[in-house]
Amino acid sequence: MSQNKASHWYAFTHAKCPHCHHGNMFINKNPYALNDLSKMPTHCPVCGISFFPETGFYWGSMYMSYMITVLFSAISVVILGLISGWQIYVLVIGNTILLILGFPVFFRYARVVWLQLNVPFNKELFIKYETSTKT
Repeated sequence: MSQNKASHWYAFTHAKCPHCHHGNMFINKNPYALNDLSKMPTHCPVCGISFFPETGFYWGSMYMSYMITVLFSAISVVILGLISGWQIYVLVIGNTILLILGFPVFFRYARVVWLQLNVPFNKELFIKYETSTKT
């Protein structure tokens, strides 16, 4: 069993199913393919768990996205301020560009975090699929 794949960090960074850590949460792995940005399979292609447990489930991920964006913005403003000598136009323009470029990643990872918070990891299922893929 790969200990790395069993970690929640692996499932988060690779946008894998939080239940089995094998299935992809998004149809297209590239977050910058904007036509497919929010396209997710309805169920995990490996373990079959629903990625949409209830109607409006991902509304909660909007709050996650907001928190991620505010944190990223605060950090980028401080870094840009230290680099530019706190020139306001550099802070505003630089932060705006970084937020626009980061939006697809923030959007997706807010969904990943939200689903991971609400779907428990099943270690037995993980071991089953891990051993079946190695044979």
